[in-house]
Amino acid sequence: MDVPAQEEVGHWEDNYIWECDWVYQCNGCGQIFDTENGAADHNLTECFDGNYTCGSYTMISGEPYKHYTGEKYWVVDTPAQEEVGHWEYR
Repeated sequence: MDVPAQEEVGHWEDNYIWECDWVYQCNGCGQIFDTENGAADHNLTECFDGNYTCGSYTMISGEPYKHYTGEKYWVVDTPAQEEVGHWEYR
């Protein structure tokens, strides 16, 4: 079995993924709501008050955030080095 002249050097890092949740944005004023009911209540209230520009909303993606997956991955800092020599001596 051949042993490399220098072993690989590295470390473990946590694995994260980027996620985002759906939110609801008023088409009139641009206000953001976490729930569809919140957006609908806002639209109804504004319409009853005479502001008809806030009569609808759109589902959009919210702010992205990092989520830990519970997994780790190996990061190589220095790759392994094979011993270099003349072919006759192998």
